[in-house]
Amino acid sequence: MEQVNLETEQTGSYDRDSEHQRLARLAGVWRGTARTIMGPGAEPLDAAWEGRIAEILGGRFVRFEYRSSVEEKPIAGEMLIAFESGEKLWRTTWVDSFHTGSMILVSEGSGTDIDVRATYFAAEGHPRWGWRTVIDDAQAEKLTIRMYNITPDGQEFLGVEISLARG
Repeated sequence: MEQVNLETEQTGSYDRDSEHQRLARLAGVWRGTARTIMGPGAEPLDAAWEGRIAEILGGRFVRFEYRSSVEEKPIAGEMLIAFESGEKLWRTTWVDSFHTGSMILVSEGSGTDIDVRATYFAAEGHPRWGWRTVIDDAQAEKLTIRMYNITPDGQEFLGVEISLARG
């Protein structure tokens, strides 16, 4: 079977709506700082963060590949961001060598803001927890990603705040 390179092969024409144009504007190299908060009242753990956002499959999606550290241990991750034009839904998939373990966190949300939610397995015999990701791309040269843990009873607290600038 012939190997196909999805980054360079023709992926067909694609008429971009405003949401996909918005995603395309995110493409580039980003650098900044991540604050990881291990629980309510915990001291934030700050670390350098760098990544690259690239359009894939003709601009239908963007892929955010990044690297950072938590407690001086290196981490890497990837997030795919999509706007599903038919259902008017934002969707993300996220994998990370620290936060997500061996799961793929699949989130979705509606509206004009990139504000998506998911649930995840916390432990055997325990209820699922929630996770909310908000991507603030209002400023062309800055990008902020906030990720919140949501307890089974609905209490929300900041887990990760990533502040990036083009670079």
